[in-house]
Amino acid sequence: MFFHRILLPTDGSATAQRAALVAADMAKRYGAVLEIISVIDPSPFLYFPDSGGEAMSYYLEASESAARQGIEHAEDAAKSCGVDFTSQILREHGPAPAIVAHAKQTACDLIVIGSHGRRGLDAVLLGSVAQKVLTLAEVPVFVIK
Repeated sequence: MFFHRILLPTDGSATAQRAALVAADMAKRYGAVLEIISVIDPSPFLYFPDSGGEAMSYYLEASESAARQGIEHAEDAAKSCGVDFTSQILREHGPAPAIVAHAKQTACDLIVIGSHGRRGLDAVLLGSVAQKVLTLAEVPVFVIK
């Protein structure tokens, strides 16, 4: 099986950085294009207290900064492997459905994603974006722990 377009979702974490190195290496081996994305939920809070505007502004600035840093790291990995890439920040509700939809829209035939390896109560309460992507994706998903 050969891959032509590999999707790399990143949140800037150490796990996502490891996934970027693997995805860039895979893109080089297959001659594939690396599609780098970071997903920001534009309105994560349902209710704001009186200072909600400030909290929302802080959240959006911090999220945008983290997304840019994650993308820059992934771009550096792609450049070091000499592979073609595109990158963008998506503003969507729910990262997993946004990742899967983006893979479909851009005809990606592989998703490489980092997993934080949450277990126990953390996994139940926080969930796992990687697990949700595995469940929803119609293409192979390579999970990096």
